[in-house]
Amino acid sequence: MRAAASSVARRVASRARRGRAARGLSGAATSARGGASPASAVSEESQGRLLEHYAAGLRGILAEADDLADPALVSRLRALRDDAPVRLEHPFWGAPFLAIAFGHELGFAAAHPPALRAMFNLAVAAAERGLVPYHAVRSAHAQLRSLGLLTCDRVDPPPPPPRPATADDAPPASAAPPRLASPWELFASARLRDAAATLAEGLSARGYAVVDDALGPRLAATARSAAKAHRGLFPDRFIPGELDATGRSDPAARGDVVAWLAGDEGTAREERARANGGGGGGDDDDDDARAMRRSATGSSSESSASASASVLLPDPPPAASAGALAQLMRSGLSQYLVERLPRADELAPPETYASNAMLSAYAPGAPGFAPHRDHCGPSDPRRVTAVYYPNGDGWGDDGSGWGGELVLFPSGRGGERRALAPRGDRLVAFWSDEVEHEVLPVREDAGEERLALSFWFLRGRPSSASR
Repeated sequence: MRAAASSVARRVASRARRGRAARGLSGAATSARGGASPASAVSEESQGRLLEHYAAGLRGILAEADDLADPALVSRLRALRDDAPVRLEHPFWGAPFLAIAFGHELGFAAAHPPALRAMFNLAVAAAERGLVPYHAVRSAHAQLRSLGLLTCDRVDPPPPPPRPATADDAPPASAAPPRLASPWELFASARLRDAAATLAEGLSARGYAVVDDALGPRLAATARSAAKAHRGLFPDRFIPGELDATGRSDPAARGDVVAWLAGDEGTAREERARANGGGGGGDDDDDDARAMRRSATGSSSESSASASASVLLPDPPPAASAGALAQLMRSGLSQYLVERLPRADELAPPETYASNAMLSAYAPGAPGFAPHRDHCGPSDPRRVTAVYYPNGDGWGDDGSGWGGELVLFPSGRGGERRALAPRGDRLVAFWSDEVEHEVLPVREDAGEERLALSFWFLRGRPSSASR
């Protein structure tokens, strides 16, 4: 069995290297801390070793399993990740390799619908535990659905019902707040797709764009809850913001603290591993996970914890975490921008990203960030800066809130000036290498920290048709 699995693994790795999926870690490194792509440190040979490791390991796990709905299989997948032959800067950067292995196994199982469904559910569970990118599972689902082989409302949830048309139809003021959205609901957001179209249009016309109400009330509340939970529960992960690639920091010139999000933050096992300084064992539902649930729901009930430990896919799905927000910026938004920008090769495609998102926090009274560009010279591949604000309602309209405005100078400081309040559910994008910008100080009487989730999309490689 082991020899057969190794043979299949070698074929999978060879096919993946020849195909598009093998470019999953081929992006250039950015200069920002936490933003480097694994390809800058992992050779093609090492990528091949990782592909073979995940393909053979997954094939062995599936072959030995009596029940693909057994939650213990997730622990085996996690052990497979922990035993990888190449150590990456962050464990989640290995997730695309496991996704490739799952993709090939799903292809092998296509002729056997029950096995296909069970295997797909295992991939869904792996994504919800931070082992496989959400985007990869959604892409696999789209292919399987187009072939008439499988549909899954969990991964591709239907749009929410329309809002009440009249005041008489509105829910009573005393009604419980809506349940926080799952990561799958964030990725399925039609509003985000529309927002990306607006961003692409503004980038092409003015060099920047602004979209308010980018996610809508429920998804925005979920994003706010996830960002605030990460900031409140793990303050030690935030470090002073750096001024440039040298790692210099100066509170007078930049007053925020930042945490880098790879994509699995908020999943129970990952929080436990970080708390233990490494890989440590433990149940999926540890103290950190329960704390995050209480932070998100305001409840101390642990019934959901027990449920998620005893079933592969708990119902309802887990609420989106800070790591899911990072994945949404990296994969979801980039896919839509690539589709909408006039030049298809303007940005690197979604599957090439393994860089981290940045969650920044400015405390009340903090100085801002001196004028600068998000570009450190010809070798810096950053092309688009995208910033999402998971803040509350107190930041007001532009120029009338608690300060902390993002000020853009699209044509240099001698030209147009656009000051943007960091109001909740606002999404901003601008050309990283062209638009100078600054952050104004936060007022002392601000009622909360100013939070921002940023991601940098990299310049694509020009196609032969566009040269």
